[in-house]
Amino acid sequence: RLPPALALPDGVPKHLRTLIVIPTMLTTREAVEDQVERLEIHYLASPKGELHFALLSDWVDAETEHLENDALLLATAAEGIAQLNRRYAPAGGVPRFLLFHRRRVWNEGEARWIGWERKRGKLHELNELLRGETDTTFIMSEQQLSAVPADIRYVITLDADTRLPRDTVLRLLGKMAHPLNRPRYDPHQGRVVEGYAVLQP
Repeated sequence: RLPPALALPDGVPKHLRTLIVIPTMLTTREAVEDQVERLEIHYLASPKGELHFALLSDWVDAETEHLENDALLLATAAEGIAQLNRRYAPAGGVPRFLLFHRRRVWNEGEARWIGWERKRGKLHELNELLRGETDTTFIMSEQQLSAVPADIRYVITLDADTRLPRDTVLRLLGKMAHPLNRPRYDPHQGRVVEGYAVLQP
């Protein structure tokens, strides 16, 4: 069955403000620059409106908490995001492009310093951050935290090599936002019993 969907002919409205994120690892300067470029391509192929784009990054696993090139890689990512924000207009007065980077934490099972729970952990902590939590492993200043858009309704997660066809964002949001598809959570059953909390095309 095809779920019903809303048409969004004027782009993404404010009440459906959406963050498109690419979970990634900061490995080399060239790889970081490539991820920033992919983020720009996603922006250029996306509809108008309340869309924001972010790299959701960790450093590589390590035997120590810090590696020699950590600061350089993070600075490369931060400068790439800053350049995109200078090049393109902000969305609703806040930066359109963002960087969410996490520090390493000690993992006893692997006996290494890693980004907590890796990709799943990135997305979990991002949701916590967007809901107002401050106890995450993201490395963000007060100024960076204040730049995070308020009232993000949806998060679209892309793999580093994902291509995002032009109308995909509006099609996804149109389905998620339709009244018949909205999730209804039953606290007694501990699960969503109607609608959709996650949509995977």
